[in-house]
Amino acid sequence: MKNLINITTSHDNPTFIDAHSVTGIHVFPEKGEMAIFGENGLLYALEMKGWNIDADDLLQKLAGAGNPLIALPLRHGGTEYPHFIAPHAVTFATITPVSQDGTQGIIAGVRGVGWEENYEATPAEVTTLLEAVRKSGKELMEILPDEAHARWSRPAALYIDPASVQEIRDDGGQVNVVFKASGSLDVQVNDPEYKISMTRAEEESARLALAAKIADAHGGLTHIAGASRAIYVTPDVFTSIRFHTNEKSENKYGMSLERPKTPTNPYPEAVRAYFNTAAARENSFNEIVAAAQSKPQGAAKPAKPRTP
Repeated sequence: MKNLINITTSHDNPTFIDAHSVTGIHVFPEKGEMAIFGENGLLYALEMKGWNIDADDLLQKLAGAGNPLIALPLRHGGTEYPHFIAPHAVTFATITPVSQDGTQGIIAGVRGVGWEENYEATPAEVTTLLEAVRKSGKELMEILPDEAHARWSRPAALYIDPASVQEIRDDGGQVNVVFKASGSLDVQVNDPEYKISMTRAEEESARLALAAKIADAHGGLTHIAGASRAIYVTPDVFTSIRFHTNEKSENKYGMSLERPKTPTNPYPEAVRAYFNTAAARENSFNEIVAAAQSKPQGAAKPAKPRTP
C-alpha cells in the first residue's frame, strides 16, 4: 500500500487507505452516510459521525496526496447529493446538449463505481470533469452524433478512453463496448432522431467502422477475424472456448468464449462468434490462443506525450 492517508479526523482511531485507490465518493446528507469506491468496487459504506469522517477533510487529503476528485453532484427531487469522481478512473462519458433550464445530462463510466448518471448537471460541472480527465493523461476519443451516440435521444457527444476498453461486440443492432471495471455501453450508429434513413447495409458498415476505429485506438485487443460481425476481445478474461455447429444456419460454425462465474454473476454472458466455414473458425481460434500466449492482454497503446 502506498500514499496512505487517514480518512478520519481521529488520531486515536485512524483508518488508513491508499489515496490513489479511491475512484469515487458518494455522500448521503440526510442519512449522514458515505460510500467510498475503489478500483474493484465499494471500499466502505459508513456512517460518517461514527467513523469521524468529514467529507471536506477527506477530499483535501486526497487532493494533497495527488488524487483530486471532481464534484459532479446528483440532483433529484430538490435534493443535492454530493458525488465526487477521480478523473483518472473515468472510462467514458456520454452527454446531452444544454437544455432550456440550463442543465445537461451526463453518464460517465467510473472504475469501481460503474455508471455515474446525472440528469441535472451544470455545463460548468461537465466541462470541468472532461478537462480534468484529459489532464490526467487520458487521450479521450470524441465521437459526435452524426457518427455514433449512446443512451440519449438528444446526444451532444460521446467520449471514450480507448485504453479502458476491454471488449467490443457488434450484436447486429448496436456496438457494445465493455470498459474496465465500469460496465458496458451500447452505442448506436443510426440517426438519434430518425430523420435520416439508413439501409441495413449502411448500418452494418457504420458499426464495423466504429468498432474498428475504437479497437485501432486501443491497439491491444484481439480481433476475431472471419466472424460474421465485428468482435474484439481480451482473451485472458475467458475461462474456456467452446465450438458448436448448427447445420440449419447460414453461419453454422459457432464459437463461444466463456467467462468465469462469480458469486454475484453465476451465469455470465459468453461472447459468441459465428463463421461461414469451419476453417475460418479454426483460424480465428488459433489467433486467439496465439494472442493470449504471446503478449500481456488488455495493454493499450502507450499514451502520447502531452505538450504543455
